Amino acid sequence: MVRLSSTGTAAEAGKASAARCVLLFLSCTAICFAHLASAAEAAKALPEKPNIIVIYGDDVGYGDLNVYGHPTSRTPNLDRMAEEGMRITSFYSAAPVCSPSRASLMTGRLFPRTGVYSSNNTKSATGSMTFTSSSNTGMLLNEITLPQQLGKCGYVSGMVGKWHLGVTEPYLPINRGFDSYFGCPLTPIGCNSTAYNKSATTGSCMLFVNHTITEQPTDIRNIDVRYVENTLNFISTNQHRPFFFYFSSHHTHMPQFASDTYLNTTQRGLFGDSLAELDYSVGAILDHVTQLGIANRTLVIFSADNGPALISQQLGGEQGPLKCGKGTTYEGGVREPGIFWWPGVIAAGRLSYALASTMDIFPTAVSLAGGQLPADRAMDGLDITKLLTGESAGPRYYNIYYSGHVLMAVRLHQHKAHFFTMGSHCLPTYPDKDCHNNASLEYHDPPLLFDVNQDPKERYPLDTKLHKVPLQKMQALLAEHNKTMTFGPAQCDQGNDPKKNFPCCSPECTPRPSCCKCPTAKHIPGLHTTARRSHVAAAAGQDDLDSMRILI
Repeated sequence: MVRLSSTGTAAEAGKASAARCVLLFLSCTAICFAHLASAAEAAKALPEKPNIIVIYGDDVGYGDLNVYGHPTSRTPNLDRMAEEGMRITSFYSAAPVCSPSRASLMTGRLFPRTGVYSSNNTKSATGSMTFTSSSNTGMLLNEITLPQQLGKCGYVSGMVGKWHLGVTEPYLPINRGFDSYFGCPLTPIGCNSTAYNKSATTGSCMLFVNHTITEQPTDIRNIDVRYVENTLNFISTNQHRPFFFYFSSHHTHMPQFASDTYLNTTQRGLFGDSLAELDYSVGAILDHVTQLGIANRTLVIFSADNGPALISQQLGGEQGPLKCGKGTTYEGGVREPGIFWWPGVIAAGRLSYALASTMDIFPTAVSLAGGQLPADRAMDGLDITKLLTGESAGPRYYNIYYSGHVLMAVRLHQHKAHFFTMGSHCLPTYPDKDCHNNASLEYHDPPLLFDVNQDPKERYPLDTKLHKVPLQKMQALLAEHNKTMTFGPAQCDQGNDPKKNFPCCSPECTPRPSCCKCPTAKHIPGLHTTARRSHVAAAAGQDDLDSMRILI
């Protein structure tokens, strides 16, 4: 109804109303064009061949970081990384355990395609799906890795830390596209640690420099200091050319450990100390690329391989608001922190609810490098460049969950259907029996259906009779997926031979592997003591610093 003034007419009021509508339309149009122009400018401003750094935690849970909600974690550098970049809340690892998740990260493909799985995992989702120090094989040699593909674009690549895709010569990082490698390629079980033994007693804890074992067993307690030193040296050396660097930490996998600088410095105990040292590594890398003046042409990504090992209780991490943990395809086993930092390209403080995966890193990196994806194989990763720059909500609207050779579940938008479920890495005392080690593989028909936006804990199954449409769409999605799904030969079924395969710094010695020992370096260089001191102070609060038992 048009209200008339004492002097106005209906016609005049109508003209005024129409004018306001025109102004509102023009204003909205201007805002839309401004947004499009801003997104176009962001795309236009992308540096050519940016550096790419991936920092990968080990068994870090979705709820372990302060920025993802943990009340007592001290992760100021990861918090800063999120504040200055973008945090994704539905970021997925492709697998719930170590080796297969790393295969997918390196190839941009679902891990069964790469051969990194076992066909005998119907009772255990994990134990037979990882490589050991005496495995006969590793990830299939015909797989193309991210450093190999980036090498075609003129990139130099380096790596430190855990590899877990094979330790015999053909499978080592130095033969899979990396120009340099420094690290212990396996899980640090058996290494010396703060939590357990005081000196290394097993040769499976070995330190490689490229092809060569230089220490066996090595001292794991200070290894992060050495990884950071190697990383910063690599970045400095290659700052004037495009590079890819993979910082693959052992933190926070059991057995927990921390150097003297971080030991007994957090309220979360030894797990918190381990996590704090991982956080320091992140800060050292961010600070270094900033000091070199290359931050605006360097994309840094933080994530982890799989969820927390609940079997280790308070030493095994936290899944936060999600269900179960490592070894399962419930959300807690595969949904991970996903933080992207790129000053000048990624707007500070962005929070994204988009779906994304560690497999998406491969095609995104290759696209940014100006390269092409391999044309002779199916790729499962998607280019999320426009998600990073804010030009779109991202291309991924689904996620497929495998455990070994079994397609366990699928997520489509907010709905997730479990066709199979299985527990893993969890004691019978844990309140949720679905997570327990003895929760065997179970088929569900109809599938268990959840809205993981409203119910991330997967506690309240939806009535499938009332939700036929999303299930029908999922079935159509899986039908298309199965048309291109080819399983590589299961490499985790190929057995072990300690006498033949065990890497040894004294290859002619006998009996192997017990004779495989060479000196461990006596002096571990203290890297950036001032930076480490300031980080501890910032993480703990200056008032608490004097009460900490730390050695700096």
